[in-house]
Amino acid sequence: MRDLNLKALEYIKRRDYTHFTKKAALRILDIFPNRDTYHLEAGFTPSGKVHLGNFGDIVIVEAVKKTLDIWGYNAESILVIDSRDPFRNAPTFAPEEFKKSSNKYLGMPLESLPDPWNCHKNYVEHFVEPLLNSLNEYGLKPKVYFAHQIHTNARYIELLHNVIVHRDRVARIFNEVHRRAGHKKRYEVNWIPFRPLCENCNRIDERVKPREILEDHYVIRYKCETCGHEGFADIRKAEGKAPWRIDWPLRWVLFDIHFEPMGKDLMAAGSSFDTGCALLREFFNREPPVAIFYDFFYWVEPNKEPKKFSKRAGVGFGAHEWLLYAPPEALNYMLLRRHVGEITKDSLRHIDFNPYDIPTYVNRYDSDEDYLFNKLAQGELGTEDIKMLMAYILSQKDAKKAFIQRVRRVPYDAALKAAMWMTDLEDGLRMLQKMGYLSPSAGKAEVEDAKERLRCALNYLRDLWIPPELDLKTILGSLPQNVRDAIRYILENTLKISPEELSQEVLREFVREASSRFGVPAKELYVTLYRIALGENEGPPAYRLYQKDVTRKNLIKAAEILGCSAVENNSSRI
Repeated sequence: MRDLNLKALEYIKRRDYTHFTKKAALRILDIFPNRDTYHLEAGFTPSGKVHLGNFGDIVIVEAVKKTLDIWGYNAESILVIDSRDPFRNAPTFAPEEFKKSSNKYLGMPLESLPDPWNCHKNYVEHFVEPLLNSLNEYGLKPKVYFAHQIHTNARYIELLHNVIVHRDRVARIFNEVHRRAGHKKRYEVNWIPFRPLCENCNRIDERVKPREILEDHYVIRYKCETCGHEGFADIRKAEGKAPWRIDWPLRWVLFDIHFEPMGKDLMAAGSSFDTGCALLREFFNREPPVAIFYDFFYWVEPNKEPKKFSKRAGVGFGAHEWLLYAPPEALNYMLLRRHVGEITKDSLRHIDFNPYDIPTYVNRYDSDEDYLFNKLAQGELGTEDIKMLMAYILSQKDAKKAFIQRVRRVPYDAALKAAMWMTDLEDGLRMLQKMGYLSPSAGKAEVEDAKERLRCALNYLRDLWIPPELDLKTILGSLPQNVRDAIRYILENTLKISPEELSQEVLREFVREASSRFGVPAKELYVTLYRIALGENEGPPAYRLYQKDVTRKNLIKAAEILGCSAVENNSSRI
């Protein structure tokens, strides 16, 4: 496998344009040659649920970092959390009590709000902590900065001070961008690029109006239009923040950012990216970061209109939620399997995400992984193969060791079948062995991977699986009378036994008795039990049909249709 891994890395080391991360890396090296370290940034505002769209920024940044690393360059990834942005609206999924009282928090820095669910220190921590705790599982290790760490940084303060001192020049730069873009908005000559924090009501939004600049441009006199308070804000004490169009490019200068992914809406003329680029070129005399633009995630369910992922509406999976149902590499791969033409003009395609299709996403990952291992062993890769190879290698926790070991995966569909009937993970492993999906001599890595697949499948069945709706009246009505009588006899006797006490041996005796008494082959009776419980002609050992809620309910309903005498509705143990 070591030779296979070296062969794979040789493809990655080629400085071609076969993958969007290579296109980004080559452009970074062209615009910013001979740097000791390249800095790559992702960021988001924690205004609500941090979803896969936000997570995608981090994955793209880390993928470009890995590409540069494999090429022999030092690179560092940064994640900025805009924790001091003003609170605008309560998330639609927040507790009603919080939503009713949320008006009193309007305009306040997000980090100053309480946690609506009372389980974290504050509002920001509630939404950010699950993401940060899951990053290592994906092999993502950015340096994390919260806004207050940036706004209290001495270098940042001096950069902001310089902008305030030369605000007329900055306004002219922004106005020219807006003029070229056809925007009507213009910055006035007395514009003050700072949003003070009202010391009385704690607002930091547009309603806190800066009025005058004092003390060598470090202090801002302001008036709050909400509470009427007049006061003074010192930028040296982070008693406020720069507006977004200033704050963002200041971060680029502070951290010497060379690359950042962003939504395709920022490709528009006059956007905050457009003004930020102009500010860096014309005011700070340096090039802005290389960007890759991407289309958005959409939540898609059968027979429903697609919804754009939204933090405030709570639409979309979080990275920590994906880990409940699927391996992290499969999500990384989904995000990195996309393509883009010219990165300055085109965007990565959108992703339609259907939570019920998670088995399909994992199967795609498994299939492509298997294909790549075989293809590498056979000979040269074509252009499309190399794109796939790039996405696969960059999706791994350690890109440089992606092909060191081959783990034979248990198919997700097989894991679902085992998880549906298993009593615990060890029981699930035994079932997978009997099904032929796990070798009795499997190594530790394959066993642990199989356990993880079973755990994910169990969660999927619990939270996302939609049981088939069976038309039991039609199924039972189509049976010959003697078969209906035999099934009625079996159900009448077996459903009175608790699931814990009903074994395969006990069920077998009742099937044998019914077969003899009503003249029906035992095999036909077992098939009928599977059909009325599961909607299929086969399945696990038949006694397990009585242990799962959904199948036991179908058996009880069938018994009622057949007119069985009173049946004990003993709860199942799974």
